[in-house]
Amino acid sequence: MDYAKQYPGQMLPSTWFIDKTIRQAGLQTKKPKKHKRGGAQYLLYPIQLVRNLGYVQQSADFIGKKYISGQSEPINIFSTSYYAPFKLYQIKPVNAERAVYAIEKLTGFWQKYPLPNVLRMDNGLQFRGTARGKRSLGIFLKFLLNLGIKPLFGSPSKPWTNPHIEGHNRVFNEKVWRQNFFTNRDQIAVECERFNEESLEYFHFKYSQLVFNSNFSYIEHNQDIETNKLISTVGKKIYFIRFAQSTEKGKDAYITILNETVSLPEQYNHQFVFTEWDIDKEQLVIYSEFQRAVTLIMKQKFYLNI
Repeated sequence: MDYAKQYPGQMLPSTWFIDKTIRQAGLQTKKPKKHKRGGAQYLLYPIQLVRNLGYVQQSADFIGKKYISGQSEPINIFSTSYYAPFKLYQIKPVNAERAVYAIEKLTGFWQKYPLPNVLRMDNGLQFRGTARGKRSLGIFLKFLLNLGIKPLFGSPSKPWTNPHIEGHNRVFNEKVWRQNFFTNRDQIAVECERFNEESLEYFHFKYSQLVFNSNFSYIEHNQDIETNKLISTVGKKIYFIRFAQSTEKGKDAYITILNETVSLPEQYNHQFVFTEWDIDKEQLVIYSEFQRAVTLIMKQKFYLNI
């Protein structure tokens, strides 16, 4: 248990005490709902629109903070995974969950392995950039856009819609973290490298021919990639998967894009929508998808906050 590692020597609270405290606070513990097959289609999840974004698709994430016995400072792990057309999952220990470390690890990774057309991520501050400014770009987004990569943000609070990286993160927890007792960071780095080598063996065995025979792009060694500003806005777009909701019955639905609330027609309440932000045109375009048929919902101005 990470609590025990973070606070060594302290008596652990019982499950009964935790449940009682939650009930007294006016909260209720419930068993997680099982997701039925076909639910994504019923909720108009934009599967085809995501596929159409590009041939090579990849995910990136920070695995939740981990703790080792005797140390109060957390261990941070960055993970990245190709999920189309090939599969490769890699994990890298980092000093903190910050954009600069994600940039550092991906830069080294893309010097050896193909640049993706799309990088899919969650809505953490380290990826989107800021908690205060609206419609602004952090250094991680500028890094991706200057490389010609399309950023794709998953739906907040719905990790089951991003199984490519979340599933691999569970594998890390089960095969690396829970099966080993770590006492220092060096041990973790060694075990992560062993895990990565196993994933690489499968990647080279199954996909080396595809990678070798394809005209993929890579980051050149010593290539300087601008992260403080966009080199150009022409053709630059950011994509968002969002689940529309409403605070009151009978009211218009809404989604949130980079801290900006966008209203939608009521009929799209409790449905997924797919949003494209054209930075050059400063325009937001919102679509829905059902059985591969795409419907344009609306367009509106969406200015870049420089």
